Amino acid sequence: MLTDLRGFLALLEEQGDLVRITRPCSTEYEIAAGMRKTSDIDGPALLFENVPGYDMPVVGALLASRRRALLGLESTAEDYFARYARGVQNPIPPRLVDHGPCQEVVLTGADADLRRLPICRHSRKDAGVFVAAGVLFAHDPEFGRNVAIARMQVHDSQTLGVLFGTHQHLGLYYERAEARGEPLPLAVAIGTDPYTLMASQVPGSVFLDEMAAAGGLLGAPIDMVRCVTIPVEVPATSEIVLEGELLPGERRLEGPYGEFPGYYSGAAPRPIFRLKAITHRRDPIYLTALTGMPMTDNHVMRQMTWEPLLYERVRAICPSVRDVCLTAGGAATMHAVISLRPLFKGQARDVMLAAFQTERIRPKLVIVVDDDVDPRDPLQVEWALAFRMQGDRDILIIPGGIGNFLDPSTPEPRISALVGIDATRPFGEPYPEVVDVPGAAEFEIPGWTGRPQVLTGVAYQPWAGGVR
Repeated sequence: MLTDLRGFLALLEEQGDLVRITRPCSTEYEIAAGMRKTSDIDGPALLFENVPGYDMPVVGALLASRRRALLGLESTAEDYFARYARGVQNPIPPRLVDHGPCQEVVLTGADADLRRLPICRHSRKDAGVFVAAGVLFAHDPEFGRNVAIARMQVHDSQTLGVLFGTHQHLGLYYERAEARGEPLPLAVAIGTDPYTLMASQVPGSVFLDEMAAAGGLLGAPIDMVRCVTIPVEVPATSEIVLEGELLPGERRLEGPYGEFPGYYSGAAPRPIFRLKAITHRRDPIYLTALTGMPMTDNHVMRQMTWEPLLYERVRAICPSVRDVCLTAGGAATMHAVISLRPLFKGQARDVMLAAFQTERIRPKLVIVVDDDVDPRDPLQVEWALAFRMQGDRDILIIPGGIGNFLDPSTPEPRISALVGIDATRPFGEPYPEVVDVPGAAEFEIPGWTGRPQVLTGVAYQPWAGGVR
């Protein structure tokens, strides 16, 4: 079982999916440039061993590939949806332990200085350096634990600005604490095990304990330890932990920052995190992540945790669903393609409406295709749109739906038109057969090992009761 970041890195190196960068690489754009390059080519994770001015290495693009996310969750493409559903539906609460490697070194007072950490500047117009892969832990007296990832801009050696929406659970926790005139204790774990990283993105109700979901995915409880200065628990094997508070009634200008839609989000007054302590392992490893144009860590993590939920939502009303894909071009958030075998006329529209109402996902565009079309192949999806869809018959537009608060095209925050497209064959009506060439899939071309992207009519076999 992968119970810490170091075990995951060892596995990636063994699999040839981690490259050590030994030349000097600066935190000022250079590490981000490496992450951008490897993300664009679906390349390996990068371990930057020589970071000028710092005595710790930096890991980047850790989860910028779907194959690495599957490795981190010790799963395969074929069984992932089923395993995810089992894990989330059968949570295992974390186990509190007295000591953890994350507290081998404890820094408080003036020694708790963010300048010790190789925090990176990513995009050209970012307002500063940002903690981009920290997992935030907070607690509410009524709702319990919340685990999430939020960007954090460094303002000075002990202060960070934090972005979260009022519609998000952390926003609710902070709002309730602020109404009481109290600070909200908050811990930020940097460099956790892969299960904790992924579980931080699991959608669910405010009562969901993401660490219990992480345990369910792992199949064992995650060890957690109580922080030194605040009443919050964090994964015991974390590399680095920032302990502090979100201050009530205080705001400071935060942003701009290159966000997941591929655009900069603007600057605005946002809550302040005041640092109280830094704890870390001996010889810690700093984890950063990139966002911006897809695909990056940000997009892959959403895709891997949101697709299974969307799949289960659709399967509840259409048991013949084949696969669900949150597309790369839609930033693994905005566009969903659903492959299924319709069981009755109008079912594709039914599926669209269900997808639009899936909690916390809320896609802007849903395309439904037949089960002979691979929703992960843009060529096949476009082919289905070209030859199985008619605009006056198969396009559904819903004005005034719920949108994403970082979508720059919306007329007002979180209000968006929703579009559904039925690209399935007309149900119950005769339709031409797809052309196929017998033996094409098995034909070998000497000296050529590339995987051709061709639509043969047999490359993606119709639904047979499972998911890839």
